[in-house]
Amino acid sequence: MAYLFDVAAETFFPLAPHHTFGRLASVDTQLDKPYISKLHAAIEWNGRCWRIKNLGLNGTWVNDVQLGQGEMADLNVNDHIHLAEQTEPGFTVIDLAPPSDMLWPLDMSPEQMPSRVQPIQLERYHLLPDTQTPELALYFDHRDQVWYAELMSSATHEQHREIIQHGDILQFDNLRWQFINAQVYGPTEARVRSSHKLSEFEFVFNLSLDEETTQLELHHPHHSIDLAVRSHHYLMLQLARHRADDAAQGLDAKSQGWVYADQLANELGLDSTHMNIHIFRARKQLADCLPDSSDHQCLLERRGGKIRLGCERFRIYKGDQLTTALPLTTDTSTR
Repeated sequence: MAYLFDVAAETFFPLAPHHTFGRLASVDTQLDKPYISKLHAAIEWNGRCWRIKNLGLNGTWVNDVQLGQGEMADLNVNDHIHLAEQTEPGFTVIDLAPPSDMLWPLDMSPEQMPSRVQPIQLERYHLLPDTQTPELALYFDHRDQVWYAELMSSATHEQHREIIQHGDILQFDNLRWQFINAQVYGPTEARVRSSHKLSEFEFVFNLSLDEETTQLELHHPHHSIDLAVRSHHYLMLQLARHRADDAAQGLDAKSQGWVYADQLANELGLDSTHMNIHIFRARKQLADCLPDSSDHQCLLERRGGKIRLGCERFRIYKGDQLTTALPLTTDTSTR
């Protein structure tokens, strides 16, 4: 998302897709000066570039070019914008990226940004501040059309996630961040993008004989995706085993595979914090490799302190031997 530098205030601020300037309290950037019009100027993304339009009686300058009332101009990085008075400090264009949902850094000095602390442009799924030391997960739910934040510490209990709205403050890595909603998502776009479902894939786990490494492949009728060897694959494999065991005992699909989170942590030899990190890393990897899928949250389902694998079709190979599969099979041959 684009942002400007307010020379007088020595602060940076992001641009809304249609960003207004003036004396009115309802504008995006309010300037309480008598020579500024109530609605003086607007900067807008037109799908190709950012443009500024002068709406005020006293004019708007882009560099040394004055715009008359109703006149427009394309913006470029490092342009200087002055409203009504060229002698006023004005604004400097710092970035002109297209509109996107983002996290805007707070509590930093002008010297820290943009060189040291950068805004975070949001995609579909984020582990923050990073995948190695995550404190929270932030993700967009296409079905609900909202952003959710979920703390790492909540994954072993009933799912606890909060809807994040425009202007909300998040804190991680000892910094505060403000959520900026560019409102670029909508139901129509979500339907167009959601072309893959989790149920379309068969999960194939390849486990080493000593159970030290687990490689995962997603098999689709038209292609396969190699998710390589990851430590969080073993968590999903263990949940797959529980689901297959329940299926063998005759439990229906809705009842299969539910395991208390504490029990799963004991089976994996992990404390709850590290198990939570595995859960969120698994979800993020699926969201990254299937960017047009809308149900990555269903990969690992939770209720009442329990967790299960949401996939109903999988095979587990230990070495070359098929050991477990769903739907159930009596075939234990090598591949």
